[in-house]
Amino acid sequence: MVQLRSRVEDAHLKKDTDELDKIYGYVEWCFNQRKRCFDLCNAAAVGFYEHLVEEENTRLAIPYRVSPDIFGQVQSLFEWMLEREVEKYKELVLEYNRVNHTEFEC
Repeated sequence: MVQLRSRVEDAHLKKDTDELDKIYGYVEWCFNQRKRCFDLCNAAAVGFYEHLVEEENTRLAIPYRVSPDIFGQVQSLFEWMLEREVEKYKELVLEYNRVNHTEFEC
């Protein structure tokens, strides 16, 4: 997952939507393997998703690239990673709700 994080950051910088679709699609698939392989799901959550909030370009992409089902399950990780930057967390959740017509709480 560490390599995918590096690749996703590069793809965002290059605006390579094909590469972004592949990476986010693969990580979503991994995350959804919870019943078959919890370790794979956990690796996607803590090795990829939680780190998306570290860089501005990946944080801003979350509303467009992370499904509401997954967002709801990893939201606490985002909050934890941004505990010292509460305003960024609130902005993320508000933007996510606006883009996805959801009602997640800050």
